[in-house]
Amino acid sequence: MPQPVLLTVTVSPMRTLVVVSVLVGLMALLPDPARARSLSLIRDAETERIIAQFAAPLLRTAGLGERSVTLRVLNDGEVNAFATTESRIFINSGLILRAKGPDELKGVIAHEIGHVVGGHMLRLRDQVAQSTLSSFVGMLAGAALGAAAGRGDLGGAVALGAAQMAQRDFLSYTRTQENAADAFALKALDATGQSAEGMLRFFDVLSGQEALMSNNQDAYTRTHPLTRDRMETLRAHVAHSGQTGKAPAPADVAAFARLKAKLFAFLRPPSTTLATYPASDRSVAGRYAQAIAYYRSADLSRALPLMDGLIAEAPTDPYLQELRGQMLFEHQRLAEARTSYAEAARLAPTEPLILVSLGHVGNEIGEPTTLMEARKALKAAVALDPTNPFAWRQLANAEGRLGDEGLAAYYLAEMALAGNDPREALAHAKRAEGRLRPGTPEWTRLKDLIADAERQQRRQDQ
Repeated sequence: MPQPVLLTVTVSPMRTLVVVSVLVGLMALLPDPARARSLSLIRDAETERIIAQFAAPLLRTAGLGERSVTLRVLNDGEVNAFATTESRIFINSGLILRAKGPDELKGVIAHEIGHVVGGHMLRLRDQVAQSTLSSFVGMLAGAALGAAAGRGDLGGAVALGAAQMAQRDFLSYTRTQENAADAFALKALDATGQSAEGMLRFFDVLSGQEALMSNNQDAYTRTHPLTRDRMETLRAHVAHSGQTGKAPAPADVAAFARLKAKLFAFLRPPSTTLATYPASDRSVAGRYAQAIAYYRSADLSRALPLMDGLIAEAPTDPYLQELRGQMLFEHQRLAEARTSYAEAARLAPTEPLILVSLGHVGNEIGEPTTLMEARKALKAAVALDPTNPFAWRQLANAEGRLGDEGLAAYYLAEMALAGNDPREALAHAKRAEGRLRPGTPEWTRLKDLIADAERQQRRQDQ
């Protein structure tokens, strides 16, 4: 899991990822283009799993399955979270790092699920449709989907175009919507046997910024106005709820500590991490952060013993093996990295990002056996998550090196489609025609892929 890096994307009209189109389009419309800035989407198997586990019981109270809402983390230091159309929720890394415990983060997640359940972004989209920015929300949702170039690590980040001013102006909610989202959150927390004290505590800290000028407020305060009546409702609920006083589950506390340590260690300088998590901190989260800091300082002589100690204590934890594999991969110790990734995949066979990492290292080694292993892992990965362009690219790489040019072209077409580049998808699909074996799943899918790309192209041309 390497240090977060932004993928460089060459800008050419309507032939790049939607992520770039969003940024360019907004900069052309905003009065002060300098205020626009790029964000990166963090893809990390462990991070996404912890957040999904926090969200799952809350989703069930609304009759929704765990996979019905996509939750992603943005590499943005501002404290904010927001929902978009197509049931997507984005949480800034800055919000997670500001939160003091899992109950605070769960309160925010519950509130954002309330926006999804209430269809608030659909209503906002209808309002925006009356202006010249009618496509903004849909473009942002598409960018979040297409930008997920994610390897199974925090470093599989791709530039996600966004603008601070647009987030403030277009991803803000009405007072009625905020009250409705709060009501859902409080009901869901009660129904799942969890105290709303964390939600109140987190919002109470942010509500103290209401008197500040907007430029000095956290983004969450700007986009989710914490009015006096909202805070009074939260306090009244906590005062009377039967769940008040119930501490978060120890497993949730441990998971949150590890999540926060991991993000902190990857997003802060190693020296800052080692000052915050000194050698005297022998907790799991502390040693985890220390290992990442040493790895980012290119000191595997200290990083690996820490990881090995953690693995000895939790030998069935796939995410420890995944991180160990990434450390070795980034230092070109590919055979050892493959061993760690293979163990991580054995422990978590349905984690697509881990499978992508196993496939990637197999491709890098490039031997016939590792290429076949890569193909198997990557096929499983795209079956679990077909929205990941990086996975499709790696699968195309494996097939091409194994000598099947037809499948390689087909997988590149899937990659381009997932990356919101329909012209490129159609070009690769044309190459694949006549080269795929009739009757195979890919041959059957090719016509639908072409139709999907043509529809995507028509939408972009509008």
